[in-house]
Amino acid sequence: MAHFDRAIPPGGEGKITLRVDLTDYQGKVSKTATVLSNDPENSRVVISLNGIVDPLLHIRPGNSISFRGAAETVAESIVELKAADRPFHISKIESNLEEKVQMRLDTVKDGYHYRLRVANRVRQGTYSGILTLHTDMEKKPQIALRVSAHIESLISVRPMSVLIGKVAEQQPVRSGKVIITSNSDKPFKIRKLSYDDTLIAVNQEALPNEDGLSLDITPRMEAIQTGARQQTVLGVETDVPGEEMQEVQVYIMNNPAK
Repeated sequence: MAHFDRAIPPGGEGKITLRVDLTDYQGKVSKTATVLSNDPENSRVVISLNGIVDPLLHIRPGNSISFRGAAETVAESIVELKAADRPFHISKIESNLEEKVQMRLDTVKDGYHYRLRVANRVRQGTYSGILTLHTDMEKKPQIALRVSAHIESLISVRPMSVLIGKVAEQQPVRSGKVIITSNSDKPFKIRKLSYDDTLIAVNQEALPNEDGLSLDITPRMEAIQTGARQQTVLGVETDVPGEEMQEVQVYIMNNPAK
C-alpha cells in the first residue's frame, strides 16, 4: 500500500510512504516500487525495500501439505510448529475439508513445540482446502496450512472416455484403446468386463513393457444408424480388494460419407 504527495512545488519535497504486508514472510525479503512523475529528466524511479523478517514461529517443512498417489500408499504428513522465542498455544483447528482428512495435534513441549499429523481419508479424487490453526499470539492469531490432494485408486483406468466409429468422412472406422495399470507393486486380474456387445467388441491383451492390460474397443457399425451417435459404458472390475468397478464412457459415431 502506498501513500504519497501528488503535487510537489518547485524546490519543495514530497513524501512517499510504503506499507508492505509481510504476512507469511520470513527471512530475507525484497520489494520494489516504481514512482512515475512528469519530471522530464527522471520520469521513472524504482525504490527498493530490503529487510529481514524474524518469524514468530517456525513451521517445518512448510505451510503446505500435498497428498499424491494411491490411497493405500499415501503417508500422513507431519508439520512441526516451534516457537521462535515467545511461547504460544493452539486453541483450536478449523478446516473446510470436512471428512477428507484426519488431524491430530500432539504437544511435544507445551508452549514451544507442537506436532500436527494430517492423514488423507479419500479413496479417490482431487481436493484442496485450508487448515486454520488459532493461536494466542497477538501478531499471528491464525496459521493457515494449505492442503491439496490427487488420490488415485489402486487400479488406474485411462482414458475414462473414448470416441470410436466413423468420426469424419474419408476416414477409416476408428477404434479405441483403454490402458489398465496398477498403482501398487501387486499383480491384478480383470474379474469382469461389462458392456453392450451389440454395440462394441472388446479385446483384452497384456501390455508388452509394463504390468497391466490394454482393452481394444471396436464399434459394431452395423448397429449404429447412419448419421447417429450412440453412447454406452464399459465397466471394468478387477480382483483387487476394496476397488469398485470403474466405468469408461464410450461414444460411437457413424457420420455418413459425402
